[in-house]
Amino acid sequence: MISIMESCLQNLDTKIKCREIIIKQLYSLIGIQDEPMPHSIFIYGHVATGKSLVILHLLKYLRYNFSIVNCIEHVNNKHIFEYILNDLIPNPISNPSLAANIASPKCDNIVTFITKLQLISKYDKRPIVIVLDKCMYMRDTDNYLLPVFLRLKELSNINVCTIFVSNVVWEKCYTQIGLFEPIKIHCAQYTREEVLDILLSYKPKDYSGTIYKNYLNLFLSVFYRFCRDLNELRYMAKINFNKYIEPIKSGLVKEDDVSGLWRNISTTLISNLEVIYLRVSTEDFVQHNHVSKEIESTAKLALSFELPFYAKYILIAAYLASYNPPKEDKAIFMKLSSKKKKKISRKKTTTNIQSGPRSFPISRLLAIFCTILDEKVDVNAILLAQIPTMYQLGLLASIDDNNLDEPKLKCCVNYNFVSIIAKTVGMNIKDYLFNPE
Repeated sequence: MISIMESCLQNLDTKIKCREIIIKQLYSLIGIQDEPMPHSIFIYGHVATGKSLVILHLLKYLRYNFSIVNCIEHVNNKHIFEYILNDLIPNPISNPSLAANIASPKCDNIVTFITKLQLISKYDKRPIVIVLDKCMYMRDTDNYLLPVFLRLKELSNINVCTIFVSNVVWEKCYTQIGLFEPIKIHCAQYTREEVLDILLSYKPKDYSGTIYKNYLNLFLSVFYRFCRDLNELRYMAKINFNKYIEPIKSGLVKEDDVSGLWRNISTTLISNLEVIYLRVSTEDFVQHNHVSKEIESTAKLALSFELPFYAKYILIAAYLASYNPPKEDKAIFMKLSSKKKKKISRKKTTTNIQSGPRSFPISRLLAIFCTILDEKVDVNAILLAQIPTMYQLGLLASIDDNNLDEPKLKCCVNYNFVSIIAKTVGMNIKDYLFNPE
């Protein structure tokens, strides 16, 4: 057993750094195929601590039959059940018998779900692992869903294990008492040395490890105290490195002159610390001093709202509906064959951003929302309930309240505000605006 575990660690160490303890704990629980797996495992820790990454690579290494579900993307039980079954059903070519018995993964209830799981296990003898990532969002779905997955092995009588992945502790993930307790594994935050080791693996090819390590030490001396999110640190380290090496390229400072390089980069690093979670750089805002200060205050305001994922897209859609002519919607949101959004060029006309927001019907808002989201989502009561909340926050305003059939709305935020919100979800708002220049 020890030699097999060491082989697993050696294989995964090239892909996952600084997570040996977590890999060993997980392997000891599910890594031996001849032994039954535990009912459920609960892995919790801060964002970007390698929880999902460890699970994914370990399950691929073990070659188990597994499904990884992001709970934030599914609004009801039916979606979750069908997504899992679709992952677990093997290729019809490799297993035609199972394909014939399970014509489709459609599933409306827990009884059907368990029955199909048993059928999959009958034809595919591999252990089954179901990973529920961001499981804390299951509190917003059916109250019986969490207890079912906790006892799925007992209910189905097959070798299946449910792994819950969460950013919060177990006590904050459930709304009922007396639930079956899973095995808990804590994924601690990376230490400064571990962060340095991981970031070194993203070293640019054209520079030596010594130069990049010196840069990372300076970078972490500013950022690590205030941010432990590895994804954000990696992004900010990447965009600030070009500024760091500017005096080296120009020949003003030598590579080993750490103090000279620090004097060049310190102001930039401290400024970018203000917008670290916005996935932007102060370089984006360097025009005039008063404009830069105004945008910086807008950035802080936008971040303070902490809007939910779908609410951000609703706000972006509302802005686009307010400033884009309705007749241009089809052209602006048309997809190219490469499935990338087409940036529309037009003859010079009056800039719509300067002409003020126009009112729009809620049907147009939802149409744009579904287009820019670029994924299938049910427009249900839970989603629509976010619009009145945005009224209260002053982000949207209702126009023509007398029209009960289809009220009209208006977006109340400016371009700088919505641009920052769009960048947090990886969008460039200019690509969706009619004549943005």
